[in-house]
Amino acid sequence: MKRCPQCLFLFPDSDSKCDFDQTPLEHVDDDSAIESATRKPKRRTWPITAAVGLLLGVLIIATYYGLTRHQQKASAATETPVAVEPVAAPSATPLPSVEVSPSPSPSPSVEPAPRTSSEKISTAHTRSTSDPVSTSGPGMGNRQGGKPVIMLTSGGKIEADEVWRTKDGVWYRRNGMVTLLKRAQVKTIVTR
Repeated sequence: MKRCPQCLFLFPDSDSKCDFDQTPLEHVDDDSAIESATRKPKRRTWPITAAVGLLLGVLIIATYYGLTRHQQKASAATETPVAVEPVAAPSATPLPSVEVSPSPSPSPSVEPAPRTSSEKISTAHTRSTSDPVSTSGPGMGNRQGGKPVIMLTSGGKIEADEVWRTKDGVWYRRNGMVTLLKRAQVKTIVTR
């Protein structure tokens, strides 16, 4: 068997020159040529590959952690607290905007001046209390057996369980939630 000294390719004894680089071939004994051709090189690349993989993994994790932390800081800096009101069951009609009237502050006790008969006496239903709210009195509840429907000036409508008017506006209860509408938002109240 013959071998090329340049490319170390093995050739049969009948060849005299290397087919690739035209170098004259050298004669080698069969056992050493086969052993050198089939011998595996030592694996010194495995620890290097493992170290590079570990380094890449640490780099990816550090980058991910840094980016998420940066996004959290940025979102925390730009966030403003938003008051979220609970929403009742969705309906096909748009819900009106709701504004809560402020609670009156206690005033010093002063004797009220006598009223003339031409003055209109209004009752305020905006007292602050921890007592349960009762709407079974003079409200517009189920007096006629049907559910009240509030027709809005915007064209929408709200089906309510109970409706009552005060000097602050129109209050309605729907699915256990009580809401106040401004008088300018309400066109009329009908009973189904």
